[in-house]
Amino acid sequence: MNVRERLVAYGRKTITLEAFKAMMNIGAMDEKTAYERISGLLEEAALEPVKSSGTNGNVSYPLYKKYRILLKIDADGVLMEEINRLHPLLLRSGYLSAEPAVFQTYTSEIRSLSTYLFREKEEIYISRKERSYEIFGREKVLDDSGIKALLRKLRIMETDLKFYDTPEYCFHDYIPVRKEKMTLLICENKDIWFNIRRCMFEEGTGKLFDTALDGVVYGEGNKISNKKGALEEYVKFMGNPEVTLLYWGDIDREGFDIFRRTREANHGLKIELFVAGYRTMMERARNREIEDSPSSRKQGESFEDLIHAFSPEEQIFLRDIFDRNKLIPQEIITYKDLRNDWRKENASF
Repeated sequence: MNVRERLVAYGRKTITLEAFKAMMNIGAMDEKTAYERISGLLEEAALEPVKSSGTNGNVSYPLYKKYRILLKIDADGVLMEEINRLHPLLLRSGYLSAEPAVFQTYTSEIRSLSTYLFREKEEIYISRKERSYEIFGREKVLDDSGIKALLRKLRIMETDLKFYDTPEYCFHDYIPVRKEKMTLLICENKDIWFNIRRCMFEEGTGKLFDTALDGVVYGEGNKISNKKGALEEYVKFMGNPEVTLLYWGDIDREGFDIFRRTREANHGLKIELFVAGYRTMMERARNREIEDSPSSRKQGESFEDLIHAFSPEEQIFLRDIFDRNKLIPQEIITYKDLRNDWRKENASF
């Protein structure tokens, strides 16, 4: 690949002097070679200096710190044919047709977006992370600054992908009717807490995955386990009703460790894993590529004392997740899944 092809494949409109040297395997202090290469590209009108970036201060080999790339990819027919087969929403801005190098940079993501847009016909909105997991198989792709910029260029809006950002709340529980005896579900993550709250608000209290629930509490990840007796104080504040607490979080070492520490910090309460929720997550994940966990903590720690309520086959699956440090996020269960199950379970509840 020659220098012009490398600049096209770089996929950006500008390149810094340092990045150019790295691309061409030029030593960081070798201004002479960089000067010779860049001078030739300036003569060919392949680059132009960004003068506002300033210079390197070298009198013998003066160079600017940043250059604008003027080259455009000479797209072949196969590439343009693939671009033209994308969903019309991805083509309406004309950006990909004019900048096919962008398609080469984000091929996987753009293909996933096109597949989703061709497939999705529903009007149901779900959270940003849930939609990201549904489209890309990873929960944080729609948070990436590069993907956000790409969507702006393509004029793809939140309304096109039908997602929302989960709002912040001052109160982190939702219990429509306080009772003397209740089953409350603690959710590790905000998105699924908000979605269950939404189901309860819109559909009324009832059953989820064949489990009757009276309310839902947002655990905020580690926050619920960091303060000793936090849940005991919470139940005491409610007037000390008889409460069964079910815990539901990510399937990974960190998620199960949070549950263990939460239970240890609140010895006076009955806290159990929401087995039905975890079982549903495992069912959804069996035919998908399971992502690596971002946390390397708790390596070698045993969770055998926590998984006895699962079937032998499910225990094998969970051990594999822990051993390989994998992650199944709660976002694999979307609002659509929750709402459909809620309506089915509560049709005669």
